[in-house]
Amino acid sequence: MNARGLAGLGLAFAAAAALLAFTFHASLPGRADFSFANGTEPKTLDPGRATGEPEGRILDALFEGLTSRDPATLAPAPGAAASWQISADGRTLVFRLREDARWSDGRPVTALDFAFSWRRLLTPAHGAEYAYLLYGVRHAEALHLSRARASLLRGETLAAFDALADAHPAGFPPAAWRSFLAAHDVAASLAQAGDEAARAAAAREAGPAPGERGAFRDGLRAAAAAHDALAAEAEARFGVDAGAFAADERTFVVELIAPVPYFLELTAFYPTFPVPRQLAEARPDDWFLPGRIVGNGAFVLEAWRVGDRIRLRRSPTWWGRERVALASVDALPVENAITALNLYLTGALDWLPRTPGELGEKLRERPDHYGGAALSVYYYRVNATRPPLDDPRVRMALALAIDRDTLVRDVLRLGQLPALHLVPPGMPGYERPASALGFDPPRARRLLAEAGFPGGRGLRELGILFNTLEDHRKIAELVADQLERNLGIRVTAYNQEWQSYLAAMQAGDYDLARAGWIGDYVDPNTFLDLWVTNGGNNQTGWGDPLYDRCIRAAADVEAFARAPQLSGLAEPERARALLLALRGASGEARLAAAARLRLQLLREAEAILVQRAVPVIPLYFYVTSGLVSPRVAGFHATLADGRPNLQDLHPLRALSVAEAGP
Repeated sequence: MNARGLAGLGLAFAAAAALLAFTFHASLPGRADFSFANGTEPKTLDPGRATGEPEGRILDALFEGLTSRDPATLAPAPGAAASWQISADGRTLVFRLREDARWSDGRPVTALDFAFSWRRLLTPAHGAEYAYLLYGVRHAEALHLSRARASLLRGETLAAFDALADAHPAGFPPAAWRSFLAAHDVAASLAQAGDEAARAAAAREAGPAPGERGAFRDGLRAAAAAHDALAAEAEARFGVDAGAFAADERTFVVELIAPVPYFLELTAFYPTFPVPRQLAEARPDDWFLPGRIVGNGAFVLEAWRVGDRIRLRRSPTWWGRERVALASVDALPVENAITALNLYLTGALDWLPRTPGELGEKLRERPDHYGGAALSVYYYRVNATRPPLDDPRVRMALALAIDRDTLVRDVLRLGQLPALHLVPPGMPGYERPASALGFDPPRARRLLAEAGFPGGRGLRELGILFNTLEDHRKIAELVADQLERNLGIRVTAYNQEWQSYLAAMQAGDYDLARAGWIGDYVDPNTFLDLWVTNGGNNQTGWGDPLYDRCIRAAADVEAFARAPQLSGLAEPERARALLLALRGASGEARLAAAARLRLQLLREAEAILVQRAVPVIPLYFYVTSGLVSPRVAGFHATLADGRPNLQDLHPLRALSVAEAGP
């Protein structure tokens, strides 16, 4: 059972897509002031259900969060909120909304709209993959997960524990105990609501001793009751008078469990954007379609012609409309890189975010080319629920059989870096752990033999799923060929269109699947909190109690310092030294010590991914490589302080073009 309630989400998206397919084909007058290639068709324009870059670019134009991004620096700037205050301990933020903030239908944007929208994001039935982003807010995790956790603990978890006890009356084998904890998300459930004795028993390598099993069962029942109580309080209070709530129509209060260094970046990120309550409740699956949608951003949705373009029009109600130079914008869902390049070269596009790899060297010579480091990684998810991929030795063997240097040199050819980590290089203050990955076919073959498949014999044919795009096809075919040559296994690469691909990922209907992640904020956590057990964007079926513990500890370092658990860490002495430094510090020095310990805990989490578990196989780190017309102004490939624009973010509200329309 998936405690995050994603069942049925794919059906809702499919229904919306079907509506679009035959509804919105009205003719559009001429070319927009500004046009760009958006890669593929968005799966939705509901901020609370979107997850991808094609959606994000459009949503950032149609809606506005409490904060926004300064176009020249990407630093948090006023958005729907004109100002905010942060308490001395960093745990309470009070946002003051603009008096002139308006929805596109003219109604005022209020703090109540944000309270509703954040609660909606966390409602389990809503199925938001990004709900976990708000777990740092008081009551948020309980609202999203505690009912499901209580049900699991009373039902499947207790039944599985009894079955495990019957199978191992003399004591639990460590591997079986770890598997039980991961399959039922026990460690996370007990961390939030369990008693100390149950948490301690779960943390032991072999779990509770035979004489302690009755007490542990009682602990699971007590945790279920505690989760019900947490859920009841969250349901009664979140969005009302605690967690995130409206103190009055223009004052929005956010109470954090612990300081979140990047929180003002989250409030500029589309999952936290407000949605119009009446529409979203009346038509939850299609309120965002043309003719219905109401937003609060700098643009409104004029048309959505599937397979052709999305047309945006400057909003007449946005508070900063006088500063928006573009009267209209077209986003074209062009998946083929050569087709997109031809459109750009003929003047049909003003911005091409990604250039074809085979022409990379030549295009870099053009004066309209821009490029540099990127805050993003390309990887393959591995379905850890499907044998033989449930064996970490098989997953590691696959990772070791891929020559990433050949991939970036001969296929991609844009200066991408081979990836042996999930977190890209250059993250401020973060030291990545040593990685066990790399190109090592002899070791890969030894691991495969240890797993029972010498020379690949007996291992079934595997598939690599990718969404339709030429570069993804080339990569998948190269990887399939390398796995066959280096391991002796048969691998087939196959594609699906974006909507089907997303549905397959959510359903776990794949062996290996192409994926990429662009950092939502400049912090290693944005690449690491994806992989907690049952995480909304995990979709591998993998989970690890120690990994979950590291991510949870990093989210509240002070709580970790009060009751540290160092068992199982790769570098316990390093963590212990940082703990001692924290305990001996105060004031600003304590905040700095807490930040260092937090990054060490995240380093421990990444070590699990790249040293032994390998639920995902990193392949390369992206670079930005695009073309932008000389007639475009306000486009910052390099930020005002000289740093690269790692996320390639270019708010449409800040762009202008020569000879744009009125």
